[in-house]
Amino acid sequence: MSNQQSGIAGATRHVLPNGMVALIQRNPSTPTVSVRGELRVGAVGEPTEQSGLAVFTGAALIRGAGERSFQMIVEETEERGCSVSAGGGLHSSGFGGKALVEDLPLVLEILADMLIRPTFPAQEVERLRGQFLMGLRESEQETGTQASRAARALLYPPDHPYSRISSGTLATVQAITREDLARFHARYHPAGGAVAIVGDVEPAAVIAELEARLGSWAPAATPPDSTPPAAPPALEGISRKDIPMPGKVQSDVIWAVHGLRRADPDYYPVMLANMVLGQLGMGGRLGENVRERQGMAYYCYSGLEADIGAGPWSAVAGVSPENVERAIAAILHEVERFVADGPTEQELADARAFLTGSLVLGLETNDGMAGTLLGIERHGLGLDYIDRYPAIINAVSHAQIVAAARRYLSTERYVLAVAGPTATYVRCRPDYT
Repeated sequence: MSNQQSGIAGATRHVLPNGMVALIQRNPSTPTVSVRGELRVGAVGEPTEQSGLAVFTGAALIRGAGERSFQMIVEETEERGCSVSAGGGLHSSGFGGKALVEDLPLVLEILADMLIRPTFPAQEVERLRGQFLMGLRESEQETGTQASRAARALLYPPDHPYSRISSGTLATVQAITREDLARFHARYHPAGGAVAIVGDVEPAAVIAELEARLGSWAPAATPPDSTPPAAPPALEGISRKDIPMPGKVQSDVIWAVHGLRRADPDYYPVMLANMVLGQLGMGGRLGENVRERQGMAYYCYSGLEADIGAGPWSAVAGVSPENVERAIAAILHEVERFVADGPTEQELADARAFLTGSLVLGLETNDGMAGTLLGIERHGLGLDYIDRYPAIINAVSHAQIVAAARRYLSTERYVLAVAGPTATYVRCRPDYT
């Protein structure tokens, strides 16, 4: 554990002339190398009426770049046993690659072309659109997707980027043009972006390669705005939406409140609270009660989206339609119980052990180390973060967890979305049994 931690702390950090940060970690135990990077351009910056544009643009980068067609990229990387990829997300657009160390220059060359010189061939754009639309049609029939869309729409105002799913809708994706992709790509900027490279490499040689491939990238666009999305209005009372989906055999229930930003001082207490409430084992207290003890759910867990902005803190359950109201009551009961008493001593010990152990497990592969370095850079945590992490987690007190839970969790102000074969609006909270 200590060797891996000190390795991350000893990573080389270098800022390219255009503001992109390079993070290089030598790992001589493997002949391969992993590349992971991101630019600070994502769905938060797309127009509401063009939902899905960031994801579409990111996915289209590989469909033709520089002098290479999509087919040429596929053939050349497969022949050498390496890979490249790219995609758009909520706050950033990511890219990456894997290869033997000797093929790293090829991977960086192709990735640079994808980031700087994508060609967006019309035929490939239409093929990609067809794949997206097929996926969206399938997701439109999924109770979980429909419940998620509804919950977000209840939690956030229509113009807030968190009010929608980044993949867009059938209508918005159908309307996006090749020119829209090119315009959105013009917003890509290296400033604020980062690339992490981990493998049996010499940092100085990698930096020279990055300088040659990416160092002169100086787009005309201004660097992206890194201001977090505005905080949404506070919730007032209970808002519920039921989405009837005839023919389905399962209902998905999502209970949600506003969460917090990763940079918020309450982040670590809330993270531990979420682990105990709905993550440990088969879904924490929620899974133990709703799924295991009462047998009402196929799954039940909680999730916390804490990033540049404050995403939802939610509880999710997949249940038989006849158990919807009882499952909601059980979720509310567990939230109330946690807010009142917080975790037990054993639960807190288990959560601390899990969080510290899982971070170490994430450092066992080149890709995991690269992802960790990216996260450290993204949130300004410092390269010694892995060394400090156990002390940070162990320093969070029971009182801090309870106080944070009481600030965010509520059984009086929340949103509820239910999607399934039968859905009836219940104005009063059902009694917990």
